[in-house]
Amino acid sequence: MINRGNWKLTRAYLEYRAEVDQVSPKTIRLEETWLRHLLEWAGEQAFQHAPKIKPILPEYILSARVDGEKGQLSPVYIRKVISAGKRFFEWLVKHRTGFSNAITPGWLDTLKSPRLETETKEHEAVTLEEVIKIAAAPVYSLRDRRIRAAAVFWFLSGIRVGAFVTLPIGAINLNDRSIKQWPSLGVRTKFTKKATTFLLDVPELMGVVKEWDQEVRSKLPETAYWFAPLSPETGTFDVSILKAGEHRYQRAGKDLRDWLERAGLPYHSPHKFRHGHAVYGLKQSKDVADLKAVSQNLMHSNLSITDGVYGVLSSNDVGKRIAGLGQKAAVGQVSQEELLMQLSQLTEMLKKNIEKSGTK
Repeated sequence: MINRGNWKLTRAYLEYRAEVDQVSPKTIRLEETWLRHLLEWAGEQAFQHAPKIKPILPEYILSARVDGEKGQLSPVYIRKVISAGKRFFEWLVKHRTGFSNAITPGWLDTLKSPRLETETKEHEAVTLEEVIKIAAAPVYSLRDRRIRAAAVFWFLSGIRVGAFVTLPIGAINLNDRSIKQWPSLGVRTKFTKKATTFLLDVPELMGVVKEWDQEVRSKLPETAYWFAPLSPETGTFDVSILKAGEHRYQRAGKDLRDWLERAGLPYHSPHKFRHGHAVYGLKQSKDVADLKAVSQNLMHSNLSITDGVYGVLSSNDVGKRIAGLGQKAAVGQVSQEELLMQLSQLTEMLKKNIEKSGTK
């Protein structure tokens, strides 16, 4: 049984986050899910008694789930729940009477993620070979052509699907393979960041993108969406839809699953194509400048984020690279001195990024 007073407090907090902190509706939905764990943890006990609740929140969250699934929550998810809980209790102390004495700074310090012994997770990523098969898969309708072009575009660009479905035609220039991910153009980017990013130059894939680009430009204005809305009745372009709905990205995922199933190809979620772009880019990188370019194209704030999320090699890659360490340097390979210099530059760059983020 959940304490109703606790539930009302979480609602007030979420309203504060939306109105005062001005976080996005998507973030509000995520925080609502994370706070659900706090409500389940406290049960009938009021949040004023949180320091006395056993087991403590970090221990409880190790085995807590609200999705009906079995098994431990991921370390990343656990960290997000703990962080959301800490922000919530700090808000209670500042904005609600009766909490400043009950919720002490010392107890807030105990809200930290527990140490977990976990295996390194290898991200699922779509490979170039898989995307080439997708590009060659048969299409029988305008909807099929749209989702095929979308899937190829995701891999070539590394764009997030939420930004992709809100890209106007005018934001894409295939002559220089540039993409204006600009909120001022209506593109819904993460944290409303603005960047001009670029498509990989893979001839086997660019043909599909160019074909769709020519089709939408021939029938729609530049302000229309590149992932153009279709009429469910006629199957043709629906020019009456001028603004993307909040959940339009789900349409892309559903279309992809349906089309790949009919084409006899394995399904990968749209975000796995972004993973594929990142992994492909990192593997093709020859120096620190290449790594930085991949990071910026993913719209990461610094290279350490890119490396931390996508830089983990698969077991197969590790084996091949370790085996090759004993072989003689190939012609044109970066020398040890050059590599050490690049690593030194990378270290200094990461230090500066950390110092900058610490001053914000």
